[in-house]
Amino acid sequence: MATAALRFPPCLSSRAAPTTTAATCTRRTASATLRVAAQPESASASAPTSTPDAPPEFSPPAGFAPPVPKRFAVKDGQLASVAGAALALPFRLGTGLFVLGYSVSLVSADKIPPDQYSLEFLGLKVKETSKIDQCRRPEKPIEIYEFEGCPFCRKVREMVSVLDLDVLFYPCPQKGPTFRPKVLEMGGKKQFPYMVDPNTGVAMYESDAIIKYLADTYGDGTVPIMLSLGLFTTITAGLAMIWRVWKGSSYTVSKLPPQPIEIWAYEGSPFCKIAREALVELELPHLLHRLCSWQPQATGNFQETWPFPGALYRGS
Repeated sequence: MATAALRFPPCLSSRAAPTTTAATCTRRTASATLRVAAQPESASASAPTSTPDAPPEFSPPAGFAPPVPKRFAVKDGQLASVAGAALALPFRLGTGLFVLGYSVSLVSADKIPPDQYSLEFLGLKVKETSKIDQCRRPEKPIEIYEFEGCPFCRKVREMVSVLDLDVLFYPCPQKGPTFRPKVLEMGGKKQFPYMVDPNTGVAMYESDAIIKYLADTYGDGTVPIMLSLGLFTTITAGLAMIWRVWKGSSYTVSKLPPQPIEIWAYEGSPFCKIAREALVELELPHLLHRLCSWQPQATGNFQETWPFPGALYRGS
């Protein structure tokens, strides 16, 4: 999937730390005119007549080197955070860890392609299958406006994982200056999650309605049991975040990159959750490639470190 097509309009590419004045911009889409203020909701906007500020430059910090991937390793000082994020697994019974129709069987080693990752057990290899290859795949990534600390948003993210969908997430933390106002103008309410499917032209609020739509459009119509229990689903989704409740919910001043960050992750991983909390707090749009089990992407370059505990990231 080409990320060049996901570049933002120029007016969204220059977000920097708020000052006493900030530019506003307007862009027209097929369905609406979106006016996005590059400033906090509490600040007043004024339209400058001078030349716009140059867009911010992006480069890694001095001396930065990407960490070496390690299986199931916890960075010093992160144990408490990972443990808190891991509480989601028992509360949600692992929903979001496995794709639609996931199953396993033991086969001889010659039944698994040499470039495909597979666990070994008693001289045999574990063969993983699913129904994903029988499902319709969206040509363009679905767009979802949400934030990490919301149980309704978590429900939708779990369904996205079950269906193995690539999604362009627009984070909407509290006091976020960019995408919360955009949702208000598109749908008329600051309510989350909000989904836009550019493949069908459908846009909607309400987590249960979004889940059903995704199941019917990109699955076999089946909604997992842990996502179809009404109030119980919402309560357990909230309990899953009880030790991380304020993380990924409030805006931290940041610069908007010229195109979305790409990240490979999955909803059931506590390591991936911590990475996404940071993306949401910084209001950084990101194209998320799902990597729950079973995944054909777990081959080639992923083979040496799969199953990796954290998120794989590629910036603009």
